[in-house]
Amino acid sequence: TAMEQVLVVNRAALEARLGPGPFLSQNLETIRQFILDHHTFLPREQAEYDNTVRQIIPYVILRRGRHYFLLPRLHEKLSLGVGGHINPTEEADDDPIAAGLWRELSEEVTLSQITSLTCVGLINETTGGVSDYHTALVYLLETTGEVTVRETEKMSGSWASPQELSAVFDRLETWSQIVLEEVISPNAV
Repeated sequence: TAMEQVLVVNRAALEARLGPGPFLSQNLETIRQFILDHHTFLPREQAEYDNTVRQIIPYVILRRGRHYFLLPRLHEKLSLGVGGHINPTEEADDDPIAAGLWRELSEEVTLSQITSLTCVGLINETTGGVSDYHTALVYLLETTGEVTVRETEKMSGSWASPQELSAVFDRLETWSQIVLEEVISPNAV
């Protein structure tokens, strides 16, 4: 909708709590709590061009055993993450980040047998473009069951090993490249 409101935090206050570099795996709970305590909502079209704020996007990676769920995206790109903006409807929940995450997941995929969901990192990229206005909270969701993509006419997903992901590195969207390098590859023993 034209008037979609999205969750944002003050950019300077957030970045004061982050280290340098695009990926962070320390102090995630503190940062998550900061976001929960200090967020506001702005119209999405305003937030997309406001460099004083960062839009917070839960970005969920799906893992089953040693394989990760890979989703086709536009323009031949591939994604490891399911994610989206957090809206004011989530505000009634104790944890609007988690509420937005589950809503986004349920819109994109059908899941069964979820065994765990863990926040594993934060992506704060500043290379320009769309990522300059978005900060991703990266979650790892472990499943033992089937995952199917809801909008099947648009795309169907597939399970890929870390080696297979490395082979398509150039086709991965930027956040997925960071996740592969920072989360998946270090754990692929």
